[in-house]
Amino acid sequence: MAVIEGSINSEERNKRNIAVLNFGTNDKTNCVSILETGLYLTEKYIGKIINSSYLYETQPEYIVLGEPNLDRRVTEEEFQNDHNGGSSGGSGSSGGSGSSGGSGNSRNSRNSRNSRNSRNSRNSRNSRNSRNSRSSRSSRSSRSSRSSRSSGNKKKNKMVEHVKDSINFLCIPHAYTKYRYSILLCLNDMLPNYKHAALGETINTLFTNYEYTFKYTHNINLKECNKRLYVLRDKIYYLKKKTHIVGILNVNYDSFSDGGLFVNPTIAVKRMFEMVNQGATVIDIGGESSAPYVVPNPSISERDLVLPVLKLFQEEWNKKEKNNVGKTISGEGVATGEKMHYTATKPIISIDTVNYDLFKECVEQNLVDILNDISACTNNPEIVRLLKRKTKYYSVVLMHKRGNPHTMDKMTQYNDLIYDIKNYLEERLNFLVLNGIPRYRILFDVGLGFAKKHDQSVKLLQHIHVYDDYPLFIGYSRKRFISHCMDQNGLTNTGTNEDAGAGTSKDADIMDDHPCNSSDDQQGKWLFQLNHMRGDKDRLLFHKNICGGLAIASYSFYKKVDLIRVHDVLETKAVLDVLAKIHQC
Repeated sequence: MAVIEGSINSEERNKRNIAVLNFGTNDKTNCVSILETGLYLTEKYIGKIINSSYLYETQPEYIVLGEPNLDRRVTEEEFQNDHNGGSSGGSGSSGGSGSSGGSGNSRNSRNSRNSRNSRNSRNSRNSRNSRNSRSSRSSRSSRSSRSSRSSGNKKKNKMVEHVKDSINFLCIPHAYTKYRYSILLCLNDMLPNYKHAALGETINTLFTNYEYTFKYTHNINLKECNKRLYVLRDKIYYLKKKTHIVGILNVNYDSFSDGGLFVNPTIAVKRMFEMVNQGATVIDIGGESSAPYVVPNPSISERDLVLPVLKLFQEEWNKKEKNNVGKTISGEGVATGEKMHYTATKPIISIDTVNYDLFKECVEQNLVDILNDISACTNNPEIVRLLKRKTKYYSVVLMHKRGNPHTMDKMTQYNDLIYDIKNYLEERLNFLVLNGIPRYRILFDVGLGFAKKHDQSVKLLQHIHVYDDYPLFIGYSRKRFISHCMDQNGLTNTGTNEDAGAGTSKDADIMDDHPCNSSDDQQGKWLFQLNHMRGDKDRLLFHKNICGGLAIASYSFYKKVDLIRVHDVLETKAVLDVLAKIHQC
């Protein structure tokens, strides 16, 4: 469902008409392309979309109850009100404001004709005066332009009149607004506090009362029969149904745990395939670190780090699809010639950036599906325009943060931590929806660690349920607040990941008196090597963060977080799969 603002056959440009349109389809496979084509055509021919609801998989109440005769019919007396009008003779209220009756529109029509006649008279006089000082060529051009516009208007007016002639009765608001849960469900997303005179109550009151009455009468929760959906690329996902993994790929030199490891496009693309095979639904690629106190190298552009990786991945995936033999892909150009197993579904690609020009280039070359904007589209609000291109829309992650990497750790004062952040994200969502971005393509990220103290990040997780009505995306992987939760012990760690690598080289004796991970290590070092981590990093700290992160993965499963952004895909997938198996009905 969408709210549009526009004018059909209106000469008064300072007055706008508002309408609510309901879109639906029974084609679940192609529903996204069908509905978004409808949104595109609506904006092209009718008016600007200024609000939209979530997508829902709905079931009429008579199907829920298995009673085909339950479908209530509204009588003519019930839907008669001052806001409705007949359309006999093609003079009804089609194309008018949602709060105007048929007679009101007839007056508007007459006023419009008088206004047009008056303007045409003035334009005619101005035109004659103007022609005295113009060349005949200019006159011909002017007449041609007016003729073209007139022809276009006549064609548009003819279409409108045809629609009006086909309407026997126009009921405003919809006759079944009070009696259809699916209608109230969508309206409650967009206009919960709206009160139409013909309805007598706010939309939210009607919606809440309908839910309560139905549950009290039939002992059935209608929400469970009408499932909210969100969209990534062209796929629909059930809200709070499954926790999906977003694999992190940092292709910069500065990221706090893996900076510099994947700046080579060949190595980066190999890692992308690896994460897909390990169970990542989405790959999130970032070319600029947002870690505290990082200063980007001005001689290395984000564009030059990201685009080669995305282009190479596109080439390799296309090659895989073209040469699909035995469900393997040659590592040539990606690895070292070895065979790699793969999943049949192409991963959804997200780009972690606030850079308008970079995202624009990615969109133009069809390289990405999601914008992950840590500024919630405030760094450059114009980036919102790139989220829709004709019939194609892009999903977007809006994250809460304050300041920049140098100041955010000092900007941690909140009046109400939980609701200050929630209200901010809702305001950003409203901004995007007002600019025509479908509500079901917008995800929230509370920004753990960004302008939050360690305890504040933990508190946000404790209250993650306040986002139960929204698609939620959280990134906690390897962050400092995780180890902060753990009890301190006597272990020390003076080594680095490079030390562990040296200790586990091919020349090392695996039967050494002090093997890796041994509790008998008298030096107090944890001589294990962490995958995909910079060699100069503290292994003990990051081992705690990784293991603690798996606890958050488990917590996310139980709290029904929609997407979790992690470095350690294999380990996280194992946790989620085991939990899913345990809870399998």
